[in-house]
Amino acid sequence: MAKKESKPSSIDDLLANLKNEHSKDLDASFKAHDAFNKEENQNHLYNNIFMPAQKGLYDGIVGELDKIFKDDSASVHNKEKEIKQAVTAGLTKYFDKTQPSITKAIKDLGMDADEAYDHLTGAYDTHVGADGKKIASIRLLATAAKNKKGKVHQVKRLIPGITDKHIDSALEQLGNQHLTHHFSKYHGAEIAAYMKPKLEKEGFEIKDKVGFARGDLGDMLELRKSILEKKDHKYLKKAEKKD
Repeated sequence: MAKKESKPSSIDDLLANLKNEHSKDLDASFKAHDAFNKEENQNHLYNNIFMPAQKGLYDGIVGELDKIFKDDSASVHNKEKEIKQAVTAGLTKYFDKTQPSITKAIKDLGMDADEAYDHLTGAYDTHVGADGKKIASIRLLATAAKNKKGKVHQVKRLIPGITDKHIDSALEQLGNQHLTHHFSKYHGAEIAAYMKPKLEKEGFEIKDKVGFARGDLGDMLELRKSILEKKDHKYLKKAEKKD
């Protein structure tokens, strides 16, 4: 009976495993890519790492706010330090679940409260790909202290609105890291050359030869997906039947 492959319990585990994954060719790179993106694996990461961590983030912030302010109706105006303390507590719970090495650095380096906040919020924003546009920064919570009418209950309600896209975005960032590890040594033209006989075998021919030759990794992955699903792609067309 084959030994069941153990699943990572944190991103640290996943990255440690990744260090030992070395693709010798594009066949191996695509095999690793398919395994990472397999629904079972993505669901494991979502359900057993990121979702519990997001719950820990919310509970950690709310729990610390309750400890500090005692009352949901208490004012948070000019209480930036206290809000940051609560965010630090939540992010500590978050990274204890997702990436313990991040929180370990606080103790190892002897960071004070301000340094710990900067370290954790910076790591988290990078982790979820916060850009201040589509993906909000966790640092926005501290700006509630500027509101003269701001209350604790308003800060609590802000949390889900700020973090609602963070799980999917964190998974995407992790996927990009995995992709880079396995494909960074190849340029688009190499992957295109690898794809050509495979697409021809599936009854396609190249419609846009220049675009195909100059396509980047993202284009090639979309093209490969189209081939596997037997769908149209901007670079392809159905091969004409020869008499």
